[in-house]
Parts: sequence; C-alpha cells; structure tokens
Amino acid sequence: MTNPSIAPVDIKLHKKSSELAITWADGIETILSGQSLRAHCACSRCRARNLIGTPLISDNASIENVMMAGVAGLQIIFADGHDKGVFPWAYLRAIDAGNALEHLNS
Repeated sequence: MTNPSIAPVDIKLHKKSSELAITWADGIETILSGQSLRAHCACSRCRARNLIGTPLISDNASIENVMMAGVAGLQIIFADGHDKGVFPWAYLRAIDAGNALEHLNS
C-alpha cells in the first residue's frame, strides 16, 4: 500500500523551464528538471545502459508532456522521443531527496 503522504495533490508541467512541480499531501513541493528526470529514468533500457556505464542522455531532455500512469505515478514524454519510463510517486520523492539509487535497490 502506498504511503498517503506520498500522494500528489497538484502536478504542474512548466514547459518553458522544462520543470515538473509536484505538491504532495504532506505539503512538500518537489520541483524536478527534465534533465534530472531523464537521467533518473528507470525503464529497463535506461537501467541497463546505466549499469554498463553508457547512459542514454540526450541534449534535448526537456519534458514534452506528462500523463498519469494509473494511480501509480507518471509517464513522462521527453523531447528526445523517450517515453518508456514510469515514475512512481515514491521514486519521484526519492529523486528529489537525492536517494533515487537507494529507492531502486530496495
């Protein structure tokens, strides 16, 4: 079961600055850049490339769109065409807190 405090109450995409702003139920606001989100994509292809030391990071990692991925999190579409990653709510919080790797390994 998802921790209720790790549930968004507001999600805004700022396309001009390529930032995703999320306000959480506990009042915390997270602002994540497209570059950071693209670097933290946890889809199987990106994880495999990161493991072998050749991440798939494009110069054009701005956020084109975001869509709900059920109740679990967000699917993010990047300007470089990448759209395979689903970002669960807890993972988005972990990216903001700087412990994304620990979250993936738990």
